Amino acid sequence: MNRFFAFAGLFLFCAMSHAAEATPTAIPSKFSDQIESISLQYGLNPRFVQAVIWRESRFNEYARGSHGEIGLMQLKISTVRDWAKAHKRCIPATSSIYDSEVNLHIGIWRLDQAMKNWEGYPDQVSLALFEYNAGRTAILRRLAHCGGDVSLLINSYQSGNYASEILEKYKEYCRLDETELEIAQF
Repeated sequence: MNRFFAFAGLFLFCAMSHAAEATPTAIPSKFSDQIESISLQYGLNPRFVQAVIWRESRFNEYARGSHGEIGLMQLKISTVRDWAKAHKRCIPATSSIYDSEVNLHIGIWRLDQAMKNWEGYPDQVSLALFEYNAGRTAILRRLAHCGGDVSLLINSYQSGNYASEILEKYKEYCRLDETELEIAQF
């Protein structure tokens, strides 16, 4: 139930942003159908997932991060291993991880896990984004360093712009989809 409220909050965040002045950029369409389908399988808003992808790889399916992250959602090999273990599957070959469908399934699964890990926290979405970016262990270590104070963690997190950039892009995508969102009644 808390998860519903987190995304209801994201929707309100999105709805309140319709009056913003900035001219939004187009939502890349090459992967839209895959993103829509896989996001909904996990109960995540596709525009939110698109905003994460925009921040991670700018929709470049062949992107390679400075620490070896792969593809659209910039997956770490440890994330791929976790996904394979959770789904009782073999670890995909590195070349397969660049495939948009494989990358999206694993990345959206990871984002969903992060959302579940922070369910019940008032800043669930930001915490989940920080976890997606830095990893669960790093966030828990930093939270312990902050004395368990989530607001202190959020205020001091070195990738603080990470979550705010994604949320701003999410608002932008919502502005582009205003009519579609009203019809679908998200």
